[in-house]
Amino acid sequence: MRVDPAFQELYREEFPAVFRAAHALCGDRALAEDAAQEAFARALERWSRLRDRPWAAGWVVTTALNVARRALRRRPDAPADARVQVEPDDRLDLVRAIRRLPRRQQEAVVLRYVTDLPVAEVARAMGVEEGTVKSHLARARAALARELGGERIDG
Repeated sequence: MRVDPAFQELYREEFPAVFRAAHALCGDRALAEDAAQEAFARALERWSRLRDRPWAAGWVVTTALNVARRALRRRPDAPADARVQVEPDDRLDLVRAIRRLPRRQQEAVVLRYVTDLPVAEVARAMGVEEGTVKSHLARARAALARELGGERIDG
């Protein structure tokens, strides 16, 4: 099967960011890799519709996050600590805190701060206005600061 060079380029350029986003959400390297691969497989199936869209990379990230969330829900009730013990303590706390945020805040945080997308691209990927993204981010930062015992984080 011949794959469109534009898709290959998207995969090469975006896979690391998609993987990092899924890993930040779930804290499990294997699950994050599976979620990223699944998201790109779905993108390839829909490539004729996604090809020329500026938000295609954001769509892939959002899809990977959704795949990871579903996989986490299907897992037996293993404690979250068992899945991510290899991570440093601070990272564990952050991953747990991000997981406790409402779903849309999780998406906004991961898209903006893990994949480093500008607010405008986060808004396109989430299908909302930029102001909504900013609101999600502000609420998420405040919640994370409370939960992690730090001062409010701005930016």
